Amino acid sequence: MKGGDDMKKITFAALLILAAFAVCAWSAKGSEGTRPPAEAGAPAATPTVEVVEPPQVSTEPAEPAWAEYEATAYCSCEKCCGTWAENRPDGIVYTASGAVAQEGVTIAADWDVLPPGTVVYIDGLGERVVQDRGGAIKGNAVDVYFEDHDEALVFGRQTVRLYIVEGGDGP
Repeated sequence: MKGGDDMKKITFAALLILAAFAVCAWSAKGSEGTRPPAEAGAPAATPTVEVVEPPQVSTEPAEPAWAEYEATAYCSCEKCCGTWAENRPDGIVYTASGAVAQEGVTIAADWDVLPPGTVVYIDGLGERVVQDRGGAIKGNAVDVYFEDHDEALVFGRQTVRLYIVEGGDGP
């Protein structure tokens, strides 16, 4: 049975080679790598865990960029709109953007400063949308639309604070 003895020697040699590779692999990985089980009575290695704190995120919204504007008021009458008031189809007030003017929504502005579609928040009035423009509205000025001429007169001319909620389409 000489052939059987050769097979045993080859198997034994292969096991020795595998054991040598395992020892080399453990040594190459150092203390961070895989280690053989601790011997009985030897203190077990305790892994270290590094706690990483997530970045702090502010839950408070950033203060908006307030700006001062000169605000006036207008309605659809001839005193406020001039010749534009004469040719209203079915009495509907269309703005320069093509939208129907609505009290509580529509404002006119200089489209080079606040393009059409810009949503602004006006302190004391709430959100308004730039839907119109006028020949006298230049720079940091807005004209607030009212349904009633007397209400527009009561609003008058005043300095208001506003900030841009959402940008518009551009001129």
